[in-house]
Amino acid sequence: MKKRKLIILLVSLFSLIAIVGCGSGDSETVKTPPIEDEDEFSVPEEFQTPVTPPFSTVKLNAYEGENYIFDNDVTNENGSVCYEIFVRSFYDSDGDSIGDFNGITLKLPYLQELGIKTLWLMPIMPSPSYHGYDVIDYYDVNPEYGTMEDFEHLLSESKKYNIDIMIDIVFNHSSTKNPWFTQSYEDYINGNDSEDSKADWYCWTNKYQTGYSIYTGSKGIYYESRFDHSMPDLNTKNEAVRGEMIKILKYWCEKGVDGFRFDAVKYFDYSNTSYNVEFMTMLHDEVVKDYPNTYFVGECWDTINVINDYYKSTFESFFAFGSSLDANGDATILGQVKTLNKANSFASMIEQREKIMKLNNPNAYSSYFLSNHDMDRASKSLTGENAKLAASLLMLLPGTPYMYYGEEICLQGVRKTAPDDASDARRRLAMIWSKDDKTGECGFPEPHRTDLIANNPQVELGVLDQMATDYSVWNHYKKAIQIRNKYPFIKNSVFVNLTPEIVTNYDNVLAYKLVYGDQWIVVIHNFENINAEVDVTKLGVSRIADEISVAKLTPELNGNILKIGKMSTVVLVD
Repeated sequence: MKKRKLIILLVSLFSLIAIVGCGSGDSETVKTPPIEDEDEFSVPEEFQTPVTPPFSTVKLNAYEGENYIFDNDVTNENGSVCYEIFVRSFYDSDGDSIGDFNGITLKLPYLQELGIKTLWLMPIMPSPSYHGYDVIDYYDVNPEYGTMEDFEHLLSESKKYNIDIMIDIVFNHSSTKNPWFTQSYEDYINGNDSEDSKADWYCWTNKYQTGYSIYTGSKGIYYESRFDHSMPDLNTKNEAVRGEMIKILKYWCEKGVDGFRFDAVKYFDYSNTSYNVEFMTMLHDEVVKDYPNTYFVGECWDTINVINDYYKSTFESFFAFGSSLDANGDATILGQVKTLNKANSFASMIEQREKIMKLNNPNAYSSYFLSNHDMDRASKSLTGENAKLAASLLMLLPGTPYMYYGEEICLQGVRKTAPDDASDARRRLAMIWSKDDKTGECGFPEPHRTDLIANNPQVELGVLDQMATDYSVWNHYKKAIQIRNKYPFIKNSVFVNLTPEIVTNYDNVLAYKLVYGDQWIVVIHNFENINAEVDVTKLGVSRIADEISVAKLTPELNGNILKIGKMSTVVLVD
């Protein structure tokens, strides 16, 4: 029979292997599988090749209860989580479809419950654009957002909720509608060089250059405008301009503003890092003489090497673009969450970046984030379990973590690619507060673009819906923020990669230590979609202090062996 011939052939093959495998010296006995009934041939277990099961053998107990357990003793008072708000799209208090200061004031209890410490308000000053990054008057507020009294009320009320207010400062350029610009042009063409002349407040030339625009109605007069013809660049080398900027910053400090986010810092003198560092240091140091607790955060959208050079200024922080969703490489949060890069590679890059930063400025700290108003929403790449994992990682990195409003509910918003259909307004859509109750919901942020109002997919469940949903993304953010707020020293801590010190079978178990003086914690993230066993003998830890699991599995530490669930995070201490 064919089957018998096959069996005989297999036996002969095993025998041949045994003979070939024998050397000239002592040989091992090579077992061959016995032949069973001719109609039923099976290989005994001892001859079978072991197969790794597609599931982990690490067993853990499921969470008890219907939701995460929150510690009501942990508050935002000593926290450091920052929350970016586009005022126009956050909450409308008066029914005109435009978000406003009073709307934010109404939502301060919500922000405190989430655990937020600082609000970064995108431009709040008068501007002809919907976005506000071309300022008409640096000493006033956008009337569409309310009055100066409304803003001052927000400042005073925010302190009751342990929340700081940081505002956007756009000093690289103003609006063409700013009176300074018109006067500067007049003084320039008339040769006015008097003491109060503004001829040199902007950068003028009679010959076209790259990055310049022609002044409307002029005969060959050009001004620097790196971003847009409606945004003329201010001449920061002019001493009067510098003095005015210091005056502006102190004006807002006197109002009660706690910090400033500086827009486009590498454009003060385009690509002249050494000049920009000197200029920024001057601004910072002049302000903190009178307002020592004011903090400065810079937007330097560039490589990590360039950003680290900017840390030679006295600015406290710069946004870590190299780890955002808009970047590539081993140190991206997206890459780590989706296991596109190895945990040790991620940790090594973060450790290196943090070390260089501290060498350049010992008082500095990083500002990590997923996405912001100039990027497609994080929900484009991170949803469900991945969104939760990203929150766990973001909140347990050193420095200050930034959230873009609505990130806690996976708010959507993607800029289209077709020129006629493209607008950053799509990345700044209205916050969704409730599936059914539309009270306070704002309209499309760029009202004159009625052609863009349609075709903006959005989440169905809003804030209130997700707050009431056990284990929702919102509840996960709250849990992750609460764990961070429990250890306020994390902000200024040193990041130490411990991934090479653990023993595990998986490449995407990340381990690191956050150290500040004699305070420290060890954080372990399991990004694998499988439970893992980790030997933590070398880490000097003895207990699990906190944990959060996407899979809702309770970790265990028995001696030096940690059992950690898939997509889970633990905080270990001695």
